Amino acid sequence: MGITMTPFIKKLTILLTSLTISLSAFAYQRVVTITPDVADIMVALGDANKVVGKDTTNKTPALKHAAVVGIHRNITPEAIVATQPDLVLGSYMAQPSSIFQRLNQLNIEAINVAPNEKVATYASSIVKIGKLMGKPMAAQRMADEWLSGMNTRPATKKRYLLSYDGRIVAGKGTVADELIRRAGGINAANVKGFVPMSREGWLAAKADVIIIADHHKATLGSLEQYKQRPEIAINPAAKNNNIQFWPANDFLRYGLDSPAVIDKLNKLAK
Repeated sequence: MGITMTPFIKKLTILLTSLTISLSAFAYQRVVTITPDVADIMVALGDANKVVGKDTTNKTPALKHAAVVGIHRNITPEAIVATQPDLVLGSYMAQPSSIFQRLNQLNIEAINVAPNEKVATYASSIVKIGKLMGKPMAAQRMADEWLSGMNTRPATKKRYLLSYDGRIVAGKGTVADELIRRAGGINAANVKGFVPMSREGWLAAKADVIIIADHHKATLGSLEQYKQRPEIAINPAAKNNNIQFWPANDFLRYGLDSPAVIDKLNKLAK
């Protein structure tokens, strides 16, 4: 026999739910974000003031007050503990992945809100953080809007190479690969994962667009010098002056601006 909810019980349920949300907003006042993707979400939700620690790669002006606790690729507990956080948030980007377990063993609540680099997981991380900050509805709207912006654009058949340093490329199964596909393009990298591609691979790529992380611009020398390398010169991207330097975060990980990155990639094909 089912239980019928009276108007009073319904109102009480709504009240208790609202109270739970309000309490969660006050529960966490000192948050450390150990990966930049999570930090961006905190800022977008209007909770930058709660962030007391961040990783060294985060240059967001809204978090300039936060202490640097290390680099997400090799994070250790000591600097995090020193900030006296009541919550630590991060994603799959945090290495070693055992950092979350180590912090919890130290009685510091640590949550991996995005354990993998899938589109759905990133959207879910927005919702999780929103709930923890007492803003579930705002976070759900943000996640829904982000997912809508990630829709696949019309196919262009243009071939892309997205590279970390002009040698290491984003192959199949990477964030960049997914961004290229959703931009309507084709990944010209003949590898899986994020690995160096052979000279033969570059020669055979026939890339219409080549994008390299901008912090390696100085290492590669001038763009003209780079374009003269035989394995680069043979690609249409070199012949048509379509080699660009972009911030690494635009294509190495998902972020709130990923829909805009997809649009930008798509426009390069026109």
